[in-house]
Amino acid sequence: MTPSRDRPILGILSVISLIVLSYLLWAIPFKYEPSPAFYLVVVSVISAFNISILFGWLSMGKTVGIILAVISMLEVVFFDLRLGIEGYSMFVLPFFIASLIGYRLERIKNKLNQLLILRSEKLEEEMNVLSNSIKEKEASIASFEEKLRKYSKLEYVVESFSTVLSTDKISRLMIEESLKTIGKEGRALIFLVDTEKQELMLEASKNASGVKMKKGDVFDNWVLRHRKSLMVEDVVRDFRFPTDDIEESKAVFRSLIATPLVAENKVTGIIRIDNPKEFAYTQDDLRLLDIIADLGAVALQNAMLYSRIQELAIKDSLTGLAVRRYFMDRFQEEIKRTARKKGALSFMILDIDHFKKYNDKYGHMAGDLVLKYLARTVKSLIQEGDIAVRYGGEEIAILLCGRDKKSALKEAEIIRKTIEEKPFTLRRHVAKITVSIGISSYPEDAILEEDLIKIADGRLYKAKNAGRNKVC
Repeated sequence: MTPSRDRPILGILSVISLIVLSYLLWAIPFKYEPSPAFYLVVVSVISAFNISILFGWLSMGKTVGIILAVISMLEVVFFDLRLGIEGYSMFVLPFFIASLIGYRLERIKNKLNQLLILRSEKLEEEMNVLSNSIKEKEASIASFEEKLRKYSKLEYVVESFSTVLSTDKISRLMIEESLKTIGKEGRALIFLVDTEKQELMLEASKNASGVKMKKGDVFDNWVLRHRKSLMVEDVVRDFRFPTDDIEESKAVFRSLIATPLVAENKVTGIIRIDNPKEFAYTQDDLRLLDIIADLGAVALQNAMLYSRIQELAIKDSLTGLAVRRYFMDRFQEEIKRTARKKGALSFMILDIDHFKKYNDKYGHMAGDLVLKYLARTVKSLIQEGDIAVRYGGEEIAILLCGRDKKSALKEAEIIRKTIEEKPFTLRRHVAKITVSIGISSYPEDAILEEDLIKIADGRLYKAKNAGRNKVC
């Protein structure tokens, strides 16, 4: 099959050869001689004409092939007539045969061309499919590399969480790492669950200046209620949330991802990231946030347990006041600080009058309630920086930093009167509680904590012996 770019050349050659042959027939003075040599010349000329006709059929198509065949036959007929050759029709027959062969070849050529076109189109289609497949694979590889890059950051997140034991620092770290790992602009918020009120409270945020939803919005409460992750591509089009509930939200953000912080099968908080653009986040982003949330929830739980252990180490579990060991350490530190500044401090110890009667009359649980009530009252009356401690069974001690004996007596009297006058209901009965108080001061009474405690304790018993409900 002749390539398409060679067809014009072959067509031109066939026309030129026909012109040359025609010229030779008319220009050369042939004479009819019935000899083998003469007939050999005639056959050669006819063959040359037929070859030109075949080239015409193959190169220029049916129309040109027929025209060339007709011209060639006329040329030969006129040549035979001129020379007076009889039986010229026999010389015309090869032209018909050549035309039939050319027609057949032209049909075969067209079929081959169509087959070539079909194969070319199929090959091109396969190449396009292969090209698209390669592009998809490249996009998939790029996406995988991006995921790998993001997930590799989680190693640092784990290491960071394992070295922090503060809920505040862990919350800020979760926000920072979430935004950095997901790699998209947005506002990040963390809410922790208030166990007493069972509601969300804002713990930390980034890019959220002037945030108003301190207790979360409809989206955060949805996550808390359903205990599962949430992705909203466009808050305006999400049928799960009524238009009235998102009226204020849509002015601030249009898309978000949020997930619960779950530890020991309990939801301890919510982490969310939102964006002012629609369709800002993908399922991969939500999966990353889920992983960070799982890691952060465990870290938060550990931090809370650590904080609780620390609190138990320095606070009495019943009253919430400091324990005696912690108090004694602080007492020594405050005396050294006061000595350096050449200031004053006072130590106060108070005891509930007739405490045993509450246990005898209402049971031991009643005594615990009285102690809790007394601890709450004392904590509400002392100043910031003062230290209150459950010193003994029903005794409470208070370290008054920076106050001399005169100020301590005045404050002790306020505490005594408040406890006496404040009503306390115990098992539907109004009970009257009074306390006796003993005070010592540094450096007026002593300069060592043991001596100050001993003096204040002695004055406490002096107040009890004087009739109770007194300050000594």
